[in-house]
Amino acid sequence: MRKLSVAALCLPLLCAAPAAQAASTSKWNTLSTALAVGVPALAGVESLSQNDWPGIGQLAIAEAATVASVLVLKSRIHEMRPDGSGNDSFPSGHTAVVFAAARYLDKRYDGQHTWMVYSLAGLTGVARVEAKKHYWKDVIAGGAIGFALGDLSTRYRYATISIAPTQGGFALLWQQPLQ
Repeated sequence: MRKLSVAALCLPLLCAAPAAQAASTSKWNTLSTALAVGVPALAGVESLSQNDWPGIGQLAIAEAATVASVLVLKSRIHEMRPDGSGNDSFPSGHTAVVFAAARYLDKRYDGQHTWMVYSLAGLTGVARVEAKKHYWKDVIAGGAIGFALGDLSTRYRYATISIAPTQGGFALLWQQPLQ
């Protein structure tokens, strides 16, 4: 990652200090939302800065598959949130999208700054629990889903994954060049 990307990844950590000192659940909620938007965006910026168009495709597939998986599970498992604001607690979508982006960055760019992206992903899970939006099992499941789909989308550097509409829904297509 370039120095600009590293500095941009550190920014959410600086935002975490005031949230950690405040007992306000709304500040934790704001932090977790900033991380859920910021870390995938920074992954995209890193790929664009390296002119890595196949990587952009892999990131898009990882994030789309993560969001789709989380939405399907939320629609099937109706668990009340700790703050009582809804019955869509399981799994944590915020945590899932950040872990997908973290795994993408880790795998696609050979582990540069691994500790930083996984720290931000873990902080997202902590923030969701502190905001009273999720239980620990929700963020662990979200993290596992995001990690797995981020890993799958980048398993083979030159593989392509695409989603195609079908009569009954969607099909996930995987193409791997012969070696």
